This record gives sequence, structure tokens and C-alpha cells, in this order.
Amino acid sequence: MAKRTVILVANSKGGCGKTTISTNLACYYEALGRQVTLMDLDPQQSASQWLKHRKTDYIHGLSWPAGEPLSLGRLQQRLDQAAEIVIIDSPAGLDTHQLDHLMRLSQIVLVPVLPSPIDIRATTRFLQNVMLTPSYRRRPRRLAVIANRVRTRTRMYEALRQFLASLKIPYLVTLRDTQTYVQAMTHGEGIMDADVSRHIDDKQHWRLIGEWLEVQRHLIRAMPGFR
Repeated sequence: MAKRTVILVANSKGGCGKTTISTNLACYYEALGRQVTLMDLDPQQSASQWLKHRKTDYIHGLSWPAGEPLSLGRLQQRLDQAAEIVIIDSPAGLDTHQLDHLMRLSQIVLVPVLPSPIDIRATTRFLQNVMLTPSYRRRPRRLAVIANRVRTRTRMYEALRQFLASLKIPYLVTLRDTQTYVQAMTHGEGIMDADVSRHIDDKQHWRLIGEWLEVQRHLIRAMPGFR
């Protein structure tokens, strides 16, 4: 399919919410009536399990065989089956070559980060690794950070906020620390579903993420050589 947009959700740190971001982003596009492919590269296959619980004609899953290396050729073959919008839920601990393969196939990278010193340090190293990949150095991708599972009235949030503000890349939203996301994952649901959350900020956060992504998609599609 021509002009496919591939959104990579990635961080070297496990447990930072990559699957939460990936599945809820898929729900956002589904709510708009857009066809989405959710590519689950995490060995735990949590996104694939979530999708099995969800009855939808708009989100299509692509899983990865257990134990198979992330080779560029095989990844490209899988993407050839994908819809116009692809969301990649990546595994933790990507090595340099795996990260470069995924960067080569993606146009946009979303990096979730938790409010802890360990996560902040890991995210700093990961962003440096992203920018040092051959693919990124040849053609910089759109990068953005999402603060995840945050309690805003804490010292750790203030440290995270200062860290994110110091970055030279967009800091999109702060997702609150709530069991709503955990419960939604269990039932194949997402925040954009009508009855999942009555908190006024939750759906608005995903609209803000979606609006930023849509601007990036239009900018990227206008670039020479986009495919």
C-alpha cells in the first residue's frame, strides 16, 4: 500500500507502558473509522491478547513468531500486509541492529516514560541510541515523549517534568496513574471507548496525541520520497 504511516512505540525500559500506548492509539484511530494494523513484537504478546478480546473490523493484528529474530526483510514482509496506519508495539531491550531496523521502517517514534529515576536514565540512553542509529542519522524521524502513569502532585513528577522540558523533542501529554488503563487492557477496551472512563482529561489526552500525529503524518506525506 502506498504512503503507509508507521508509528513505532518504543523504549529500552520494560514496563513503561508501550502496550498501553499502542492499544489505546489503535482505539483512537478506530474511533475515527480508520483501518489500523497493530504489530505486536513483544514476546509477551499482550497487545495480541488484548485484540482477541476486542470485536472490531478496524484494528488488524500482526504478531511475531516466538524466538524469531527481528530481521529487516521479515519485518518488511509483514508490513506489506498492513493497513495505511501501522502501530508497532516493540519489545524492551532492543539491540542496536534491531532498533535500526525498526527505525528504518518507521516515520514517527513515541517514547513512553515513567516518573522514576531509573526510567528517566533509561529513557535518556534510549533517545541517544535512537539518534545514533544509521537510519535516524540519514533521515531524522518525528520523535515525541509521553509521560505515563503519573501522579502530578509528587516530587518525582516535578523531576520528570523538568527532564521532559529539557529535551529537544516534543512532550505531548501526561497520562494519569489510574487502574482504568489496566482494567481496559483486561477486557480488550481502550480509553476512547464510550463507557471506559468518565474522567474529562483521559479522552482529551488521546485527542491531543492524535492531533499531533495527524500533523506529523501530513508533513511526512508531503516530503519527497515518502512511501
